[in-house]
Amino acid sequence: MLAAWFGGFGPGLVSVALSTLALGHFWTEPVSGFHVNSDLVLFFFVSVAVCELVESLHLARAHADESRRAHERVMEVVVHDLRNPLTAIKATSEALQNSPDLEASVHRRLNIIDRAASRMESLIRDLVEAAQVEHGDLRITMQKENAPSIVEEAIELQTPQARERGVMLESNGPGGTILVNGDRNRLLQVLGNLIGNALKFTPEGGRITVRIDVRDNDRLVRFVVDDTGPGIKPEHLPHVFEQYWKADSRGTGLGLYIARSIVEAHGGEIGVTSQVGRGACFFFTVPRAP
Repeated sequence: MLAAWFGGFGPGLVSVALSTLALGHFWTEPVSGFHVNSDLVLFFFVSVAVCELVESLHLARAHADESRRAHERVMEVVVHDLRNPLTAIKATSEALQNSPDLEASVHRRLNIIDRAASRMESLIRDLVEAAQVEHGDLRITMQKENAPSIVEEAIELQTPQARERGVMLESNGPGGTILVNGDRNRLLQVLGNLIGNALKFTPEGGRITVRIDVRDNDRLVRFVVDDTGPGIKPEHLPHVFEQYWKADSRGTGLGLYIARSIVEAHGGEIGVTSQVGRGACFFFTVPRAP
């Protein structure tokens, strides 16, 4: 097995043959005439089977490595060849929207172009970060941050989209200073993903509440995002944080997967509770700073 693992199938067979001859010569009793030792035959064929198994593992690993390299090459092409045109599209759209005497119909079309370009940028960013998670390259810079200010900033960033959808977005929790150990930008990204996910499913007139749950002796700070959407079916709950999983055609199935990876990189946990017709409650924890 060791010879096949380090040298390949050929050296493995040589090792099997030599081992079989050595066993036949040193550890079996001599007999007169022709005699086939069943134990040696069994040892030989089992050893050959082990060599074939090790060779299959090597081939599977080689195919997996080649598939991963092909995936990385495709990702590099996507990122490099799409980001530059998208940046040009967004810049041109913004410049045209600032032009005087722009007709309302043209302005609406430019808004559509701008939203589509932003959506593609978000998709590219999710694909890149999902690849970073798979390769263990997700970067986290830990430092002391004030949890309530992170919630306030996350709400400010998502308020225009909530207003556009007719959804009330608010915070409800302790103010003041609650220090956590974390990466502020990454925590904002997690909250942005959770709030954005809630906005997808909360109908007009609904409500999304972001709050912090913490007790005096807790070593973890818990961030919570509640919504009044349709809720999640019980059979879907175990899968919501899986890569590329989604309940319908909306989204890419990467946002919650990336959010889970970021939270776990902080040493916390992420989860969801829900009842159909009563909305969903997403939550995650982050270590509390002294």
